This record gives sequence, structure tokens and C-alpha cells, in this order.
Amino acid sequence: MQKIQLLDQKTINKIAAGEVVESPKSVVKELTENAMDAGASTVTVEIQDGGISYIRVTDNGCGIPKEQVKEAFLRHATSKLAQIEDLEYIDTMGFRGEALASIAAVAQVEMTTKTKEEDTGTFLEISGGEIKTIQDVACTEGTTVVVKNLFYNVPARRKFLKKPATESGYVSDLINKLALGHPELSFHYINNHTTILHTAGNGDQKASVFYVYGKEAANAMMEISFARGAYRLSGWIGKPELSRGNRNYENLFINGRFIKNRIVSAAVEEAYKTRIMIGKFPVFVLNLEMDPALVDVNVHPAKLEVRFKEDHEVYEFFYDAITAAFQNKVLIPKTDLGQKSPREKQPEAEQQEFALWMQQREAEQKNILVNQTQQIKQKEPKEETSYRKLTQIPDVIPMPGRGKSVDELLQRGKQEKSVVREDAAAYQVTADLPADFVFDGITENKRVEKEKPQHTFFRNYRIVGQIFRTYWLVEQGERLYLIDQHAAHERILYEQLMRQFRTEQVISQRLVSPMMLRLTPMEMQVMRENMALLEQFGFGIEQFGADAYGLYAVPVLLKEPSGTGFFTEILDTLCDGNLENVYDAKILAVATMACKAAVKGQDKLNVQEAEAMISQLLKLENPFTCPHGRPTIIEMTKYELEKKFKRIQN
Repeated sequence: MQKIQLLDQKTINKIAAGEVVESPKSVVKELTENAMDAGASTVTVEIQDGGISYIRVTDNGCGIPKEQVKEAFLRHATSKLAQIEDLEYIDTMGFRGEALASIAAVAQVEMTTKTKEEDTGTFLEISGGEIKTIQDVACTEGTTVVVKNLFYNVPARRKFLKKPATESGYVSDLINKLALGHPELSFHYINNHTTILHTAGNGDQKASVFYVYGKEAANAMMEISFARGAYRLSGWIGKPELSRGNRNYENLFINGRFIKNRIVSAAVEEAYKTRIMIGKFPVFVLNLEMDPALVDVNVHPAKLEVRFKEDHEVYEFFYDAITAAFQNKVLIPKTDLGQKSPREKQPEAEQQEFALWMQQREAEQKNILVNQTQQIKQKEPKEETSYRKLTQIPDVIPMPGRGKSVDELLQRGKQEKSVVREDAAAYQVTADLPADFVFDGITENKRVEKEKPQHTFFRNYRIVGQIFRTYWLVEQGERLYLIDQHAAHERILYEQLMRQFRTEQVISQRLVSPMMLRLTPMEMQVMRENMALLEQFGFGIEQFGADAYGLYAVPVLLKEPSGTGFFTEILDTLCDGNLENVYDAKILAVATMACKAAVKGQDKLNVQEAEAMISQLLKLENPFTCPHGRPTIIEMTKYELEKKFKRIQN
């Protein structure tokens, strides 16, 4: 065994720097957060070669006094903490006092800074942790930090950096998130002498969404505001049509700090269930304000993760907030017949488009109250007619010998661990919720139990007809709606079936003789683990030996037995490793049941049946998507049609 010895200070600093400085992105993050803590209103970030060779961060903040410039580069030197008790009430972006010291240990750094009270500023040059130059200079108020040749003295770290294009992509993602979370700041981001982003800093978060994600995304976002107890939530959430294939567009800020948190992600995604396609993720920019004492931000070197004192409270708060935001909202996707082709935008053109968009947004907001008033004055929808026969559920036939209720199963199933698979570019989020975290069925119990009119946007509509024996055309005002009869009926049946599961009134039919099941060892194990849940779906399973099972009852869908083939489909669903828990399995299984029982495309419906279907659809809490997340209704405007026919030239 080698002799134990103390490391020299240079080695200690380089090792410590590895915890804070991982890449150019982490350097930009630390310097930008320092600028924000300094009270800056504008921040300019410039990088070259992905930030490997050059990074410059300039702000108009308060600056650093001359006598404290050297101290700023000492480890654990900070102006944001004075005593240990301050750790419980952190309201700044940084607080550890490690950023400048860590960066200076592994790069060549120059700082120019000046306070408002000083006549001249201070220039300091430091390389590998050693001060080379310090002198007075003429400069404006604020601070500029230049970082050159990152990891020049740590070749083992430098060789693990990605290609410049990849590193610049990480920096761009960081600046985008900072711009989204802090619309009150003007961010100017320059990559290889080209301006990539320049926000207005006018405090309008939707304007920041426009700059970062574009006009189409900004127009597909809904504002959210929700408060309860010690929590205050604001921001923007995407309509279901804006969903993405990974979690890169999930933006959460807690007291101004960008955070990744699996509890919040789980709650928001749960609220989006059946509104977006399976495998898709919501888009949101959410700002949570809360007492700093209720959250621990000192659990991750890069400050990307936090620990809440009350996980359950936070989960329920976010789920209720998103659910409330969707209530009584018309979420029909609009069809743009223009189909504009993609184009590269220059900053000047983007600024002009932004100005025009802001004018349009203000005009739309003025018309909201007028439109709502007109809708109230329009007549009620007609009564249901013969379509009732398509959705009528027979009297309940109790299933003998059932196991525990679904909500009881949720308390067990939702504790099971799993892994969320997503693109490599997406940040890694483990779905392993804390071992003591139990989903208590709040989402299930809080759903509307009785059908009641939720959406009244169809007040004076006219069914024009049907095309392709699948889509119904509905005219109202200067808008044309297309309704997919299969997706609409599927949503209606899904809500009815979910109500059956909640009230434990699943309809089953006993078979004349049990049907033997031929299962693989894995399928048999999954069936045993989910026996109670399968019984909740209406299946009766009987054991005939050590490894022999048979079906003696199957669920009834719309007065007809579902067939034993449906059992194997449900079992395949439960075997799917992508499902996060038993609740997800139930959602998908019920959606499959509704899909099988719903009218299909090409099925013949008369106008009366279509009218009754629309009436029932509008009574649902979410009439805009089928259980799998596909839209039930899409919208076209008279304006777009007239543009297509060249009746309008602009």
C-alpha cells in the first residue's frame, strides 16, 4: 500500500474544478448566473469553437469592487452566503463560491469589472489559478469575463470534450432555457461571430417562447396561473398538438433556477395523459415560486436538481394546476392550408416577424371578450337522438370473486420502479420515484364523475355532411370543423369504461367452458403478478394445475363478449417494459377496449346519429383527443380557404 500524503493545492483545485466545470456549457452557466445575481438587465454570451477556445460573458450588473477582485477567485469566496443558516433561504442563482476559482484553475481567464461608484475599472488576468496581471483600466459599469483554452492544462479532461458543433449545441440549449425562465433579461447569444438569439428583455415570457421556439410554438401555448398554500405557479403550457418526442421541451424554474425534477415531470405528464400521443411528452415553461426553506437546492454540484420537503404536496399541486388549465379550454388544432416552407431567418427578419406577431397577439386578446359574449348568446346544441344505441351500456352484471379495487392496486403498482427511455440528446431522467413515494390515486378520484356540458364552442353549428365515410364536416360561423367519427366515439366509450372501473362495475360474461391459455414462462409470471388487475378488467382466470390456467369469463363491450384474443393483447401490454406502472397499463388497456368497440372509419352513420355523437362528445371533460392522443376535431377557417382559392392575396 502506498503512503498516504496530502495533495498540493494546484492538484486540489483541478480536482475540485471537475465537480463544477464539466464542459463549455458549465462555464457559460456559472458566469451567466453570476451576471444575473449581479443585477444585470442585459447579458451577452459569445463563444467560438463550441466554447472550447473562447467564451466571453458581458453584463451591465453591479460589478466587483477593486479590493475584492482577487478574493473573487478564491475557493468558497462568495457574497451570497454569510452563515450556515443562509443555506435554508437561498434566493440567488449561485451561492457556493466555487465558479470563478474552478474556471481559473483549468483555463486562461481575463476579467474586466467596474462598480458604479468607482472612476476606473479593474483588469485581472489569471492562468491555471495563478494571477498574471492586475491593473486599472477604463471600462463601463458591469463585468466581462473571457475564458480561453478550456482544460489546456488538464489534457485528460480536454480529450473528452465533444466536437465544437456538439458543445455549441449544449450552450445554445442552456441560453434558450435561461431566456425562457428570465424574460425580464435581454440575452444576446453569439456563436462564431453570428447572432443566434437576441431577446427583448421586456418581461413577456410568451415573447421569449417566440424567440426560442418560434411563432407556431408560441401560438400553441396556453397561459397558466395557479396558487395554493405556499406554492405559486405561472407560465405557459403547450396545447396537445405541440407535444414532442422527448423531455427537452420541459422547462421548470423554481425561484428563477432551471431545475430537472422527476416528481414534477411525472405530475405534469400524468395530467397530459390521453391528451397527447403515447410516447410523446408535453411542452411547458413553468415558474414555481415557493418559500426557499421548503426546497433544498444544495444537492447537486451543477444545481440542476432539488429536493422538496413535501413530494406529495408538490405532485398534487402540479397535477391540479395543469388539469385546471385545461378545463373549459377549446383545444381544437387548426389546419394551415398555406403550408409555409421552412426558411432560415436572419435576426433582422425575426425581429420584424416578432413585432408583427406582438401586434396580432394584442388584437387577438382584445377580441377574446367579444367572442365569448357572442358564444353565450348562441343557442344550445340539439338533444341526442338514435346515436344513443351505439353508446348504451347494459345493466351491470357483477363479477363474482373480484380482487382489490383499482385505486388500491395503484398504491402498490405506482411504487414499482422503471426506466424512461428517450433520445440521447434528452437529459436523463430516472422514473425511479422515491421508495416512500406513493401515488395515492388522486388523479383517478378527481376526475369528473358525471357527464355535464364542459365545452360550449358548438352553439350554432350545422352538419354539412360526411367525406370518405369517416369525417363529419361541421360549419359554425366562419370556421369549418372536421370530426373523426372513430376517434370521437373512442373517446366517448373510453370515458364510460373508465367510469365503470372507478365504480367497480365492470361487465363480464361467463364462458360455457373455460378456455385453456398457452403462455410463455414470462407471460405466466406477468399474469400472476397482475392477477387482481386482470380481474378488474373483467377476466375470470382459473388455475388447473401448477402451470395451467384457463379463462372462464371475459369482459363485455357494448353487449358483446370481447373475445379471448383481447386477453393476450392486455397481457402483451403488461409485458411491455415501456409502461411505467400499473396505472399506465390500465389506461392503455381501457383505451384499447374503447378502440375495439368504437365505430370505425367507413362505418355508416346517419346525420341523426352523427349529431347525437357530437352532442355526447361535447359533454366530456376532454373531447379534443382520443385516448391515444389523436385529435378528434380539427379546424379550418374561411380565411385560409379563401387564401387557397386566391380570393385573398395576403
